Amino acid sequence: MPRRMHVRERLRTEAPIVIDASVAVQWFVPEPGSADATRLLHTEAPFLAPDVMPVEAANAWWKKCRRGEMSSGQVDRALARLLALGLELVPSADLLTRATRVALDLDHAVYDCVYLVLARQYGAKLATADGRLRRSAARLEVPIWRP
Repeated sequence: MPRRMHVRERLRTEAPIVIDASVAVQWFVPEPGSADATRLLHTEAPFLAPDVMPVEAANAWWKKCRRGEMSSGQVDRALARLLALGLELVPSADLLTRATRVALDLDHAVYDCVYLVLARQYGAKLATADGRLRRSAARLEVPIWRP
């Protein structure tokens, strides 16, 4: 995997991409859409995510482990690789007031709206495999990353 530079190192040259947990999960587990998600790892754009994203991804991997779709070792490796990417993790608390307002306006879960607010704040594209989140992003005119 290529070395990831922190967002602050590249913000002036590349527009950032906000990574949601659905894409992070696809990076390390073969699923429909994983090939597209993996293309992100080869971009030069800096990656942003709310600080809860690794928790959401780890929870998805835990569920896969419970269903026998991953081993505990695979979960450990996926989490270690995710944390080693150099994602710029933004405190969710800093986004929460605006995310709650957006959630109320769009009738969409607050934890998803944190990604939308983060993308708007940084003028970033949103990388997500979640169709409902994509539709909410379109309503807010948040651009979606496409391979």
